[in-house]
Formats: sequence, structure tokens, C-alpha cells
Amino acid sequence: MLQSLLYTKKKGRELGESMVTLSTAKKGILASILAAVFFTTMDVGAKKLIHLGTGEITFFRGVIGLLLLPFMARMESRPVFSGKDHLLLHLRGLFGCACLLFFFYCLNGLTLGDAEILTQLSAFFMCLLSPVFLKGKLQKRAVPRLGMIALGAAIVLQVWNYHSFNLFAVFGILSAFFAACAYVCIGIMTERGGHTQTELVFYFQLYSALGGLLLMGLGHWALPVGAEWGWILELALSALLGQVCLTWGCTHIHPTMVNFLMYTGILFHILAGVLLWGETLTLYSWVGGSLIVLGSVLLLKQ
Repeated sequence: MLQSLLYTKKKGRELGESMVTLSTAKKGILASILAAVFFTTMDVGAKKLIHLGTGEITFFRGVIGLLLLPFMARMESRPVFSGKDHLLLHLRGLFGCACLLFFFYCLNGLTLGDAEILTQLSAFFMCLLSPVFLKGKLQKRAVPRLGMIALGAAIVLQVWNYHSFNLFAVFGILSAFFAACAYVCIGIMTERGGHTQTELVFYFQLYSALGGLLLMGLGHWALPVGAEWGWILELALSALLGQVCLTWGCTHIHPTMVNFLMYTGILFHILAGVLLWGETLTLYSWVGGSLIVLGSVLLLKQ
């Protein structure tokens, strides 16, 4: 009888731990998809302001983000700065800034949808970098869902018939590579522990402001006027919320899974391009976008 009771308690504890793990995974997945939504609204603002210049957009985005960080820090109980992993924190900021700059350059010559599609190649760079730098492994049952998302992205991209490969496309690929590097840094620090979300986001905002300021100093620059300030604020706020959700996602599920989930941003970007700039939404976009959404929903149900 006692053994039976102990066995029941053990099973109950294991079930409880499993439920907590599942709940945490779902929160990480939802946070990653929400990050894709916020990054879409950020990129809409960037495309609206692209005439100002990449340096100006990056600088104001970083500065306003820094001003908003104290509100984020108040929601966390731990001290903002951990005093550890200084090199990784600076690399995270530097890689994040490079990713952002190259993406804004990319927007000068590509549609919003194509630009986002190219930057989502970061998932494949993560597949190359993750086994080298990160310890965690993906669950086998998640692989088919991730494959469905990747297939959807390939259909949207029409990999068999892609003719817009130019310098702007190279910028998009570079943006994807540096994004993967930033994810790896976040993943390593998450494995080690001791860092707040505010600290991880702070270095990205800081380097964004510094990188933008450097570009502004190298050429002629102009301040936003009128309604442009509203778009600057929208861009910065969306960027901060996107980074918060992305960082939160990386701390609850494997960064490679986060990267694949960011494929949902392809669909969001294409829809934004259609609604705001009249960009074409093809049959391939509908089919691929549906697979992206379906794969994400299945991940939530696993």
C-alpha cells in the first residue's frame, strides 16, 4: 500500500513537471510568433522612413529604445546588469546592430516580403552554428513541424524561380547571418544563466544607436519632420517589444526553434506589403503562408 502511494505521488510529480515544461514551451512559442508580429510593424515603419537614410532610422530606433528600457526593467525583480559575460553581451549588441543595418539597406531595393524571406535564412545559419556553440538539442517530434515551416518558406520564396538576387539580396543574407550570430550569443548566455531580459536588450539598443550615429557622421543627415516622428516612435516601440518577445522566447525554448518560428514573419510581411504598398500576393504566397501558420499551430499543440 505504501509503495503504491509513493508510486502514485511520483507519477503525479512527474506529470506536474511535464505540464510545467509543456506550458513553458507554449509560452516560448507564442512569444516567438508575437516577436514576428512586432518586427513586422517595425519594418513597416522602416520602409515608410527609408527616405531618411539607414543611419537615421537605426540611430533613433536605438535611442528611443534605450529611453524605454527603464519601464521594462521595473517589471524584473533582479538587478539589470549581471556583471558577467561582457564579451558575449557586446557581441550580441554588435551582431544585432549589423543585422538591423543590413536589413534596412535591403529594404532600399526589395519588397517587404522578399526582404523578410531572405532574412529568415538565419534559421539555416543557426542549424550550422547551433551544434558548435549550443548544448541543447531539438526534440525529434518538433522536426516535422519545423520542416513544414521551412517548406512553406521555400514555396513563398519560389526557390526554383527566384530572379531578384542582387546586391540588396546580399544585404538580406548578411542580415540573416548576423541575426543567427546574435541568437547564438543569447543561447549561450541563457544556458549559463544570470542575465535579465533588460540587460540582453540594452546592449542591442546601445549598439543600434552607436552604429546609426556612426553612419550619420559619415554623410549628410536630416532630422525627421512632422508625422515622421510618429513613425519613428512606432518603429522604436515595435522594435523594443519585438526584442523583448524574442529574448523571452529564447530563454524558454531552443533558439533554433525560435528562429524557425520567426518564419511566420514572412506571412506578416507579405500581408503588410499587400495592404500598404500594393505588393503582389501570389498563389505561392498563400500556399506557403498557410504551411507556415499550420506548422506553427502544430508546434503549439505538440
